[in-house]
Amino acid sequence: MIGVRSLLRPPHLIQALLAVPKRHSNGARRIRFTASAGSAGVASDSESAHKRNVAELEIACPVCLQPLSSSGVTSLSPTLAAGSTFHCTTCQKQYKSNNGIFDLTISAPDYEDIVPFGVSFFQNPLIAFAYDRGYRDLFQILNFPGPDEEEMLVPAHGQFIMDLSCGSGLFTKRFLASEEYNLVIGADYSEAMLEQCLGFLENETRKYMMNVVLMRADAGRLPFLTSSLAAVHAGAAIHCWPQPLTAVAEIARVLRPGGVFVASTYILPAPPFPLKSFYGLAGQIIAQAGLPFRLWSEEDLRALVLSCGFVNWTSTRRGIYVLFSATKPS
Repeated sequence: MIGVRSLLRPPHLIQALLAVPKRHSNGARRIRFTASAGSAGVASDSESAHKRNVAELEIACPVCLQPLSSSGVTSLSPTLAAGSTFHCTTCQKQYKSNNGIFDLTISAPDYEDIVPFGVSFFQNPLIAFAYDRGYRDLFQILNFPGPDEEEMLVPAHGQFIMDLSCGSGLFTKRFLASEEYNLVIGADYSEAMLEQCLGFLENETRKYMMNVVLMRADAGRLPFLTSSLAAVHAGAAIHCWPQPLTAVAEIARVLRPGGVFVASTYILPAPPFPLKSFYGLAGQIIAQAGLPFRLWSEEDLRALVLSCGFVNWTSTRRGIYVLFSATKPS
């Protein structure tokens, strides 16, 4: 699961991700978003411009998974999305952009859900601020991030990729700067993390802002129509999800046939045989407490992923770091 915003905004108007409403079968207008190559006032060489093919993205209401609609032209680009509102014609829910970040989670104004500690921990603005300013440096000790993650995503080049539990945007920035994807979606449950991500994107990859979407989303209820995405990436994240099985099943749903799921996590060394039962019990207690880590084996991960219909499991280990990928059947 997976929001202090930068007050800086590009002084020029960027034409990007304009929504072109399309008449749906029930009379509603399905929103289709297009990623545009050029924009007034933004420097873009011809090679980069030619890589920006028209792209379409169909998002869904997280309650009923029906297409979201709009009464007018709308944008998902962080530079243009402020003030945009979408609504679901089925359940009548509305979803708004908050300074360029869309909140596409299930929420109620008069009800506050109790979230596990592993989720609320990353919603803390102080944790989000420190995440890329020291906290994440600890991951290097554990061999994070892996150099092979982007190689596993080659089949999704030229298509849509979602960086799920994107945090402060380490891989979101990489995917954008690579210019290999028509559209990069940075999604996280933590609004504080997304705010940090937006600031880093504006400061470090501003010229690619027309090709990125930032949204608050629940890994267990992804706001996309079935078979919408070419790839889902989740770096150092799956061990933080309260319900990994539900989340991986959702990833399988939103991936297109042949789509790839790439993720990384850690696996602690297995204890000696006499302590194995206590190890398993400790893992259950940690999971039930909602702490942001897991005690599991590579066999556990493989079984979890394959049980959701994925095939072609591959994995790479370096110490306690494990990188794995799997494919949705064509």
